Amino acid sequence: MSYGMEQAAMMPMAAPSIAGPSAVAMERRRDTRAATVFTIGKISFDGRSLPCMVRDLSEGGMRIQLPAPPPPGARVLIEMRGLDPRLACIRWAVGHEAGLSFDLRCCPADIFAARASRSGRIARQPRFPLRRDAPLLIDDMPIAATIENISVGGARLVLSEPLANGRQGVLGLTLGDRHGVAGTICWTRDDHCGFRFVQPISSVALAVMLDGAGLD
Repeated sequence: MSYGMEQAAMMPMAAPSIAGPSAVAMERRRDTRAATVFTIGKISFDGRSLPCMVRDLSEGGMRIQLPAPPPPGARVLIEMRGLDPRLACIRWAVGHEAGLSFDLRCCPADIFAARASRSGRIARQPRFPLRRDAPLLIDDMPIAATIENISVGGARLVLSEPLANGRQGVLGLTLGDRHGVAGTICWTRDDHCGFRFVQPISSVALAVMLDGAGLD
């Protein structure tokens, strides 16, 4: 399944799940019904920024999934494709899921419509800073590379030698049970390049890796 918002299902649900198990019925009725989203978001709290899966979105908040959600009452900054960084409060957390409410309500229809910026470029997935050496295997030859940032769909690399657009390779990065991530160089600029993954990586595996990197 694609993680882009282009795949969001705008079918109404029985009740907006962002309200949580113990929400007041009046508040549920006041909110418009949630839309199923399934896209990657970025949640920042306690000095950390981690990827999360946005499951449902409504005017008042969203339901997210990540390995270790913040506790109820925690203040967070949340963003996703089409939604600028927005302050929110965790209302409930059960297992790997949490419901949060926005400080300022949003318009889901506008978010889904904002796939292109004023310049006509598609809004991109959230990026996460990660300074880590990872060799890039091109035609069975390793090239020294350093990751500068990463998303579920690709990474920005600093290379020891220039490479042309379209070159395919494997980035020597371990994510969960994946050892090496295949991809294609999609742009180059001096010693920097963009490496687009053939398949999106797991948001859970990425969150675990980023959380561990912050503890180094």
